[in-house]
Amino acid sequence: MKTTLIQLLLSLFALIFSGELNAQYTNTSTSEVIPLYTDEDIRMRLRSIASCVIPRYTDVVKSYIRTYTIKNRDKTERMLGKTVMYFPIFQKYAKEYGLPEALKYLSVTESALDPIAVSSAKAVGLWQFMKLTGKEYGLRIDETIDERRDPHRSTDAAMRYLQRQYKRFGNWPLAIAAYNSGGGNVSKAVRRGRSKNFWKIRKYLPRETRNYVPAYIAAAYLLQNYEQHKLNPSYPEMDLQLTDVTKVYDDIDFNQISALTGLAITTIRALNPSYKKDYIPASTKGQYLILPKRVMNDFNSYFSRPDGRKINRRPSGRRNTGRPLYTKSYYTVQQGDNLAFLAKLFNCEPYHLKVWNDLKTNSVAPGQEILLFSPVYDNTTINVGDTPSNALVKIAALPSITPKAIQSLSGSPIFPKKIAARKKSYLYHTIQRNESLKNISRRYKIPIPILLKLNDIDEEKLPKPGNRIKVKVVY
Repeated sequence: MKTTLIQLLLSLFALIFSGELNAQYTNTSTSEVIPLYTDEDIRMRLRSIASCVIPRYTDVVKSYIRTYTIKNRDKTERMLGKTVMYFPIFQKYAKEYGLPEALKYLSVTESALDPIAVSSAKAVGLWQFMKLTGKEYGLRIDETIDERRDPHRSTDAAMRYLQRQYKRFGNWPLAIAAYNSGGGNVSKAVRRGRSKNFWKIRKYLPRETRNYVPAYIAAAYLLQNYEQHKLNPSYPEMDLQLTDVTKVYDDIDFNQISALTGLAITTIRALNPSYKKDYIPASTKGQYLILPKRVMNDFNSYFSRPDGRKINRRPSGRRNTGRPLYTKSYYTVQQGDNLAFLAKLFNCEPYHLKVWNDLKTNSVAPGQEILLFSPVYDNTTINVGDTPSNALVKIAALPSITPKAIQSLSGSPIFPKKIAARKKSYLYHTIQRNESLKNISRRYKIPIPILLKLNDIDEEKLPKPGNRIKVKVVY
């Protein structure tokens, strides 16, 4: 055992110092082949990453990258998988406050994307707030709730904190350093070093903070280059990826939510880590509840008042009876499409599309096929027709949709061929207040893409309450 380990280390160091391009070694315990790269390879990649800090390849950065890509690969792959749950939330709040999207990598440094992480200093959550600071930024922390664990509220607080530090220091390296040690310590270092250059005043900062900006650089590198190191993210089940958020004002416990939606308690806990006792207390400002998109309609049918309070309706208590919870489909990209439009079209987030399709940029090309996942709802599904549960549905580019273009996996047309040969007339629906296209899609069992095409709807002119739209072809 000791001899094998020594041989492995000697082999590893020999490859590292040999400077061999794209060298690799085999982990003898797992037979996993791990690529190694020269310092120049890493420097070259660092120059092209999106980051709030101009990247430097220091010994500390190198050490963090090696930890992520060699020493703790299993932990890294689990952490990478969680990006699909949390990065859309981080991006939402960064955009809301006009901050760089690349700030999302800071949570990797803080907590490895673990919402229940607790540091040795008792900082908690995705953004590692201390209790006093959390309360200063409006987070509720008591015996039933710790909003430092709430993905939405903690991210909102983190973005406000970072925005404040950026306004104070005028650059992101110092704002990020202040996130770690507080603005007071950074101000002292600025005075002592007579500079606002992080690298010049680094030696005057607390020891942990000196390495904090390098740690951020390494996290940004990892998230944009993990494939180069043959890291495979362990993505969570689809119920943890395709989620929606609502507010509840009355008290409710997780057993009630489970009865309403058919969800396992473990899923509700995983999505709502801020509630310590499987219970959401009443609140005048409302408490966030995150649930899979596929069950939110069931929940809102019980909590359907605008203020989120209960109505007089018995919960359905529906449980899944072995049906698939999600189905796959493919969409053929048309000229002018982008990820933001497609995400809105298919009721997901742009980051989901990037993950599902292994996209490295936000660009898509006409003719490119995009893989989609759609929830199966209780009464219907936004997929086409009564296809087999494991079918893959191909959705052609919207302007050229024909009955033959939409087919089940077997190749059989889902729409009768006679539709194309006869003059069409339509059934119309007048949109009611608070009624969405998704609601209409479910009600008339028509896929959202077909509904949009039928009415020549685009993202710039979504219909409003009172508008009349086509929902069905009739003869």
